[in-house]
Amino acid sequence: MSAHTTVNDLLESLNLTEEELEIHKDLIEECRENERKISECCNSTKRNIERISTVFQGISRTMDVLEVALEGLITEAEHLSLKMIPAEKFYRE
Repeated sequence: MSAHTTVNDLLESLNLTEEELEIHKDLIEECRENERKISECCNSTKRNIERISTVFQGISRTMDVLEVALEGLITEAEHLSLKMIPAEKFYRE
């Protein structure tokens, strides 16, 4: 049996009579409603993933900027700490 993508696809493949369709009318409508809800949830999930991806890209760019700034601060702190050492503490030949 092949995979059916929608409730209507399944119903078409079953070749149900009008009487069978009427007997199962409530179940069919419930399935169609669930299919609609699933589609909405999938679309919402896709939009949320796209928004999260955008946020993570922004965070990544910010972290790159912070990394460069931190490297500069570390370099400056090292220079400053060397300047603060008293001259007599340096070894001279």
